[in-house]
Amino acid sequence: MHSFEQSARDLTSALPEPTFEAWREVEDRLVVVGERAPVSLVRPALEALTSGGKRLRPLLLILSARLGAPDRESLLRASTAIEVLHTATLIHDDIVDRADSRRGQPTTVAAYGREIAIGTGDYLFAESFSELAGIGDPRLVRAFSEAAEGLAAGELEQYRASGATVELAAYLDHIRKKTAGLFKAACVAGGTLGGLSLRQIDALATYGNALGIAFQMSDDVMDLVGKPGLMGKGIGTDLIEGTVTLPVIFALQEGDAEKIWSVLTDPDPAPGLLEAGIEAVLATDAIEKTEAWARGEIDAAVDDLSILPDSAERAILEAIAAEVVGRDA
Repeated sequence: MHSFEQSARDLTSALPEPTFEAWREVEDRLVVVGERAPVSLVRPALEALTSGGKRLRPLLLILSARLGAPDRESLLRASTAIEVLHTATLIHDDIVDRADSRRGQPTTVAAYGREIAIGTGDYLFAESFSELAGIGDPRLVRAFSEAAEGLAAGELEQYRASGATVELAAYLDHIRKKTAGLFKAACVAGGTLGGLSLRQIDALATYGNALGIAFQMSDDVMDLVGKPGLMGKGIGTDLIEGTVTLPVIFALQEGDAEKIWSVLTDPDPAPGLLEAGIEAVLATDAIEKTEAWARGEIDAAVDDLSILPDSAERAILEAIAAEVVGRDA
């Protein structure tokens, strides 16, 4: 697996012009959302919305929609809404995790304090559903609501499980809620707006879910192998926070569990202890097993895309999947 940043840029440069234009217009609409916030929240909202994310969720929604024939205004509203919702969840995650930085910049809670951060996250959460209200399709509201419920439950479960034993089934359930839910919602909403058949929308749902799972597993690996993670985190962040990821689960079964647990249960592990914990994970087959699992998720999902229209958008969906698990598209 490898950094997703450059490959994402390469993929977006290959987008058909109408798809690319819609994706870029989301950026302008995010600024509008920030500017219409209550006065005390304008600056933190704008900073959070324009902090340089990959905009992968809007891209998935637009690609899925343009497999059919979406209404352009509805498409732009939904694409903006999913990025606004994603941004709201990042702010709330950082509050719970007491995170100081994200993507190399101070988090909203670090820069403005807890009260402003909570207000900003709540405002963005409300704005995402305000955008959906402008479309007036209850199927989209249902898809977003299910994702939002999963995100809330997943964050709470992660907080409670920090530094505790995590079973494989619990880990998979957690990442389906915490990461895969928004990917799935993006694909389902897009397919719905494009007027695709229920069978085609189900294929997109399967793809989005699998892509989100593989995306998180890839990030779990990046947290340990010395490269910036897909989520914009630094090395060993998960271990420092006591978060038990898939490679750690595998390593606890195969390797020096005592050393790994000593890092997970230390609220502020010294650099030497953290390095020893990472080395203990890397001494096992945990990374290879995690990569293989992610590839399996993607292979099955891409197979399902065969029932979708043969188009540039479908080819790019397949290429995104390949890039997430570090294969040649």
